[in-house]
Amino acid sequence: MIRVVLTLALLLPASTGALAEPEFEPAASERKAIADCLEKTAGAPELKQMAACIGIIGDACAEAPGANTVSIVACHMREQKIWDGYLNQWYGEAMTRLADDIAAQVALKDAQRAWISFRDAKCGYWQKRYEGGTIASVVTGDCMRVETGRRALEMRVILDDLDH
Repeated sequence: MIRVVLTLALLLPASTGALAEPEFEPAASERKAIADCLEKTAGAPELKQMAACIGIIGDACAEAPGANTVSIVACHMREQKIWDGYLNQWYGEAMTRLADDIAAQVALKDAQRAWISFRDAKCGYWQKRYEGGTIASVVTGDCMRVETGRRALEMRVILDDLDH
């Protein structure tokens, strides 16, 4: 993540005389778009939710008028932050609800740590594959966004399973 931010800092146009900081915080409308998608697809199979909801913010960025590396990466980061918020919320709720089942709680914590290592390795591949080019930050950011969204929805399934 630090590498992506540093790459962005280097890519900002210096000709403006002042460095403008890209907007990395999700807008209320972006949060609402994902929340609405999750509500609309509630009860649908996990893969259908992934296909419907992951990318509704970030996928359009490359096609936006005036899109460039900085704006695309910033957009991916905003969507990732939304998914990361859901992931943390649902993981926390699952861990709380598993308080009486220590073995399952430990297993979930181990699975989450393994997922973080997997995500970092998978997205690290894209960073290395395109290292030195501006596309590296785009494909790495895209990977982080998609993988975080997938894991958030997986965590929602885990949380929903605790209702049964």
